[in-house]
Amino acid sequence: MAQKLELQLKELGSKLESPPSTKDALAKLLKQALTCLAELDQSPLASILESMQPLLKAIVKPELLKHQDRDVKLLVATCLCEITRITAPEAPYDDDVLKDIFQLIVGTFSGLTDTSGPSFGRRVFILETLAKYRSCVVMLDLECDELVNKMFSTFFTVASDDHPDNVLTSMQTIMVVLLEESEEIHEDLLLIVLSKLGRNRKDVSMASRKLAMNVIESCAVKLEPVIKQFLVSSISGDSEPSNEHIDCHEVIYDLYKCAPQILSGIIPYITGELLTDQLDTRLKAVRLIGDLFSLPGSTISETFQPIFSEFLKRLTDRAVEIRLCVLDHVKNCLLSDPSRAEAPQIISALCDRLLDYDENVRKQVVGVICDVACQSLNSVPAETVKLISDRLRDKSALVKKYTMEKLADIFRVHLAQSDESVDAKFDWIPGRILRCFYDKDFRSETIESVLYSSLFPSEIPIKGRVKCWVRFFSGFDKVEIKALERILEQKQRLQQEMQRYISLRQTYQNGDAPETQKKVQFCFRVMSRFFTDPAKTEENFQILDQLKDSNVWKILASLLDPNTSYGQSSLCQDDLLKILGEKHRLYDFLSTLSIKCSYLLFNKEHVKEILQEASAQKSAGNTQHVSSCMDLLVILARYSPSLLIGFEEDLVSFLKDDSDIVKEGALHVLAKAGGIVREQLAALSSSVDLILERLCLEGSRRQAKYAVHALAAITKDDGLKSLSVLYKRLVDMLEEKTHLPAVLQSLGCIAQTAMPVFETRENDIKEFIKSKILSCNNKVDDSTKTGWDDRSEQCLLKIYGIKTLVKSYLPVKDAHLRPGIDTLVEILRNVLSFGEIAQDIESSIVDKAHMKLASAKAILRLSRYWDHEIPMDVFHLTLRTPEIGFPQAKKIFLSKIHQYIKDRLLDVKYACAFLFGIDGSKASEFEEERQYLAEILQIQYQAKARQQASQSDANSPITHPEYVLSYMVHALAHQSCPNIDECKEVTAYESLYWYGKSCITSGSDIM
Repeated sequence: MAQKLELQLKELGSKLESPPSTKDALAKLLKQALTCLAELDQSPLASILESMQPLLKAIVKPELLKHQDRDVKLLVATCLCEITRITAPEAPYDDDVLKDIFQLIVGTFSGLTDTSGPSFGRRVFILETLAKYRSCVVMLDLECDELVNKMFSTFFTVASDDHPDNVLTSMQTIMVVLLEESEEIHEDLLLIVLSKLGRNRKDVSMASRKLAMNVIESCAVKLEPVIKQFLVSSISGDSEPSNEHIDCHEVIYDLYKCAPQILSGIIPYITGELLTDQLDTRLKAVRLIGDLFSLPGSTISETFQPIFSEFLKRLTDRAVEIRLCVLDHVKNCLLSDPSRAEAPQIISALCDRLLDYDENVRKQVVGVICDVACQSLNSVPAETVKLISDRLRDKSALVKKYTMEKLADIFRVHLAQSDESVDAKFDWIPGRILRCFYDKDFRSETIESVLYSSLFPSEIPIKGRVKCWVRFFSGFDKVEIKALERILEQKQRLQQEMQRYISLRQTYQNGDAPETQKKVQFCFRVMSRFFTDPAKTEENFQILDQLKDSNVWKILASLLDPNTSYGQSSLCQDDLLKILGEKHRLYDFLSTLSIKCSYLLFNKEHVKEILQEASAQKSAGNTQHVSSCMDLLVILARYSPSLLIGFEEDLVSFLKDDSDIVKEGALHVLAKAGGIVREQLAALSSSVDLILERLCLEGSRRQAKYAVHALAAITKDDGLKSLSVLYKRLVDMLEEKTHLPAVLQSLGCIAQTAMPVFETRENDIKEFIKSKILSCNNKVDDSTKTGWDDRSEQCLLKIYGIKTLVKSYLPVKDAHLRPGIDTLVEILRNVLSFGEIAQDIESSIVDKAHMKLASAKAILRLSRYWDHEIPMDVFHLTLRTPEIGFPQAKKIFLSKIHQYIKDRLLDVKYACAFLFGIDGSKASEFEEERQYLAEILQIQYQAKARQQASQSDANSPITHPEYVLSYMVHALAHQSCPNIDECKEVTAYESLYWYGKSCITSGSDIM
């Protein structure tokens, strides 16, 4: 067999010595030669090598090596590739011939682009052979530098994602071998490799870029010095750019991905770019470093910690553009791995920028932290999210509104990822959003839209929403509950006006009715006040009025119907907006109007689930959530009473419940919605009146209060008949002295709701309270009753008596027509002075303190309607209530003043009381009083500004905070000289006066 092969090789060598003139004949001979050569192993027997000599000589003749035909050249190159394989490690030719051979071989690689061509396999064979047997190293010995450069360039040019892995691997192997075996890496070769790096290169394929990165990764140690030299030179500007296609920042980016250790030597130079005064250079450096640290799976090694720290410091860069750029990259960095080791450091740096002077930066910081929290809730501490919520009070409306949106996103994601009935991590968010109602940059439609459409995942059912509402409602403070009530109140008023408008519209559609048109215009003005831009809203209502599509009006009527289900309301809203189309000028307006006038926020399905949740929570023993359920029902009963229709049986059942919380809640609901469910209650049961009467007589004071109002609400004559019967029994029970707390409460509430009934036995009641309650002695040993909570039962009963008397002068209607207020004021004057109705009545110090506080609070309540009847000395006695020797009394009294003035139920002159509670020598102890006074003054200045803006009577002294000064001077004078003969040293109050004056006239915060 070997002899035959030898003969074939000799014969082929002889024939190729004088090659055929035709291409086909020559190709046939070359293919035969290739077949023979393929059968030979590396380093064959000497006889084989000898038989190969004619072929070896013939194949390198110029007419074959430099043949013009492409296919012939490829066959020759393939044969030569086999020859070099067989003769390795010995070189079969001299240097000049070898140069020509490698020139031919390298030239064949350009054809690797045609992966489907018939010659692709031969070219791959040549490539693999060159890689496998490392014969390419000979090119270095021959100093074929240009040819090596050409081969590298060819590889990068032809590399494609269409190539099989073996092709790209072979290219990589060849280049790595050449680089590793080179004594010196020439700059031109380095530039060929580096020029393929960089993102978004249209002239470089992804396969080529990946090939270059793989080569660098494999030769990192070899290439590190030359790459460092090149980058340092480029960054420092010591040399002119060697290749315009090379962006050193893009090179660094790819190097960080494939061989980050190469970059250790240039970190100081990149850091220098971060610190340069040139904005463009700093910006490019920030983008580069941000991109590096944002790479998925990227970890910041100890080597790169200094530059990472300097990168974070760019959050304080003087250029807003730089700070925003850092924020963009920090966001990507955290989103790529929210749990990365550097996350706490990054979040801490972000929190420091929440007070940046530029609103766009603050907005972006909020967005970064919230977006990261939405992706991974546990990656951002709850305290950080609370810090974000402070931006709801940002001076920029843009930041405030954006913060609200982002907090709603966090809460929605939180609900979607947790058990809505258990996890309360972010339950404070709805309360913070509700507080924004009091911000001038928000209106109720903004808050309501967030509460309805942004807080809850779309897939969460009504039952789940109710569970959430109950849970986070239990955490609401008074301000947040009040905000919810105000939103629902505005909603109720809008719904009422909208129903009135639709009714009027149907009237004047049949003909011209000028009076009706005037009423419609008035409706528009009223409804417009509940929107952000009243003028624009009124214009939109005018345009809406011109719409002829009956479907629009049917949908609006359906949305206003409390019997429309939640799902139907949602569909109606969608249908309404589809009718208009997004390009319609009323699209945004009706999108908002459809939410405000509908029952999407709360509807009958919510009421049903709240009732069921109350029962479930009672069974579970969770009194806090039971209380939340009942409080929610009360709010809905007050502002959407029609939603309670159909649930009368549940309410009656709750009245009979053994839980005081449930019972009181049901009573309160009936007190608010009794007029709406009156007929249904009458048809359902006749025992409701009896239950309510029993609670008025024997229940707790709270139960008695709500029961009286419920009786008045569920009867057609406003309770006059039923309350008359009850009233007689109550007066009779006074003499029996049984259940006096409830009886006194019921009598006071009857005085408020049914004054004609109360007046029939008024004198008897007053006499009883004065002689049988207020005039009673309660002598005790003061040494055993020294604590604020050591109040006696007799004292408590006296306070209840005072409250009943006060209520009798605060009826729902025509309070100013009530005679005899002087007698009550005299009683209160005595109590304020002595702690009892008369100086000779004995009681403990604690009881007297409680009585003084109760009387002071009574004056505050009476002043709403009877301020003109309260003498100046009583006013001064009331102001001195903080001087009671118990700090609890002072705190209760001042907080009551603060709340009443905020709610516009009390004249601002009573704010003087805060000055008597502030001692300049102990300022730290009175921080709360200072804050109260500051808030009251701020409210007054805001009221003054609003009146001036609306061109109303802003010259009225009451609108000026300085108005308080005259009362303060009077109060201080009265304090120092109540009797001219016993006048104290006026200078003792000088510092207090100047402090108060500075607070009032400056209008600044008191801190």
